[in-house]
Amino acid sequence: MRFGGYRGEQSFASIGTPLAQLDPLLLRLVPAISGSLIPVLVFLLLTQLGASTWAAFLGGWAALFDNALLVQTRVLALEGPLILCILAALILALAATRQPHPARQALLCLGAGICVGFAVGTKFTGLTSALLVAVILLAPLGRQAGPRLGDVARLCAWVALGAATTYLGGWALHFSLLDRPGPGDIWGVPGGKLVQDIVNIHLTMLQANYGLGATHPNGSPWWAWPWMWRPIYYYASPGSAIYLLGNPVVWWGTSLGMLCVLWNSVRGALGQAPAGGLPTRQAMARLLPLLGFLVSYLPYLVIPRVMFLYHYLPSLVFAICAVALWLEQRGWARPGRFADQPRALRWLIILIPVGFLLVGPLSYGLSLPEEFLGWLARLVHR
Repeated sequence: MRFGGYRGEQSFASIGTPLAQLDPLLLRLVPAISGSLIPVLVFLLLTQLGASTWAAFLGGWAALFDNALLVQTRVLALEGPLILCILAALILALAATRQPHPARQALLCLGAGICVGFAVGTKFTGLTSALLVAVILLAPLGRQAGPRLGDVARLCAWVALGAATTYLGGWALHFSLLDRPGPGDIWGVPGGKLVQDIVNIHLTMLQANYGLGATHPNGSPWWAWPWMWRPIYYYASPGSAIYLLGNPVVWWGTSLGMLCVLWNSVRGALGQAPAGGLPTRQAMARLLPLLGFLVSYLPYLVIPRVMFLYHYLPSLVFAICAVALWLEQRGWARPGRFADQPRALRWLIILIPVGFLLVGPLSYGLSLPEEFLGWLARLVHR
């Protein structure tokens, strides 16, 4: 926005204020770029985790044709950059563990740390990336012929350096650009000591967000998100509307798939998994998306403030990856061409765009019968 010439003239006092003082493209450019890259990074993450080409394609295909990811990255929202940075951090950390050259390994870890810093700077839930990167780097210590503790500590230090520099640098930029009094002073008036200002504003933000008591007609509980309960109303005009509503094939399919993944993991933990278990490295790779799902989803169980369907989007991406790997493990993906794949996989690849097209009019604000829009509004607000 700064590079585009914006100097604070536009008011954001209330929802629905017309954007008359700036081009909306300035606001939506970063989320849109993030949304375009998320399917690619899902594919790359799955390949880094050892998935076959078709399993990785299935994951990227599901992310590409999810309506909720589309809508949330076409508006001024933070989920797109958040998910992008989390995925990039994991990809770089996994690549670092496979890199024999020390200098390149350090560079990859520095890049992973930078992505962690951006993720946490976007939303505090970006701390998911820090935990998962730590798991990726520390897990090999438990294997025979694994890396030495000193080598792992060196890699973690590079990650920490990248994360701290990016995160604190963002706050330095924040205070240098926003140096005039205004309504943002409710979060704290800068006193000149950068470090103390950052500490104070963090305490204020945490208390304010955790203690929000307001309700909202589009709010929804955490347990309803996997089943897409109560989509969010974003825009309406005569005969059209935009709702944050996911692709039913992707959301309901991954929700059912995650139940199978969780059951399979419990069986494995109880020692009842089928014979011929996965090697340690491969097992860690298969469990990483499941861990990402749990870490990004379970904290919402104890948050009392009103929450919305979009809070589930990072968990959805991890669920897509976990289910794609599980389906491959069950024999759904094979080497070869599309025609060589099992019928179930071919049908799934076809059904995902079909689900996208069914919800598409509510994602793009296309004309719809008034009766349908009225029925949807009653369903959402009940």
